[in-house]
Amino acid sequence: MLVMVTKAPYGLEDAFAGLRLALAMGVNGMRVTVIESDDGVYNAIAGQKPEAVAMPSNVEATTELYDFDVRVFAVREDLEDRGVADAPLVDGVKVIGKDELKAILEEHDVTTTF
Repeated sequence: MLVMVTKAPYGLEDAFAGLRLALAMGVNGMRVTVIESDDGVYNAIAGQKPEAVAMPSNVEATTELYDFDVRVFAVREDLEDRGVADAPLVDGVKVIGKDELKAILEEHDVTTTF
């Protein structure tokens, strides 16, 4: 399964819900990949302060995925479009281009978007 996170980390719970869905699938032994694209790339930025808005941490939600071999990618062009291409990213998030994104999309039978 491919989980596309396209929403910013805070304000709505969409991104957190997508990351938690990926975690639930990983815990249950399913092969799952997370792609952060569009405004979802903001979830990849390190140094977030979710306590300032009384929200759960999407950084923690992301790093917990690694315990279950869930791959997490951020789309380079979306980082660039938002002016955050040089921002430090959450450890373990790999940056990919649109060509690599296409290949990853083709690897998966099921995609869900948050």
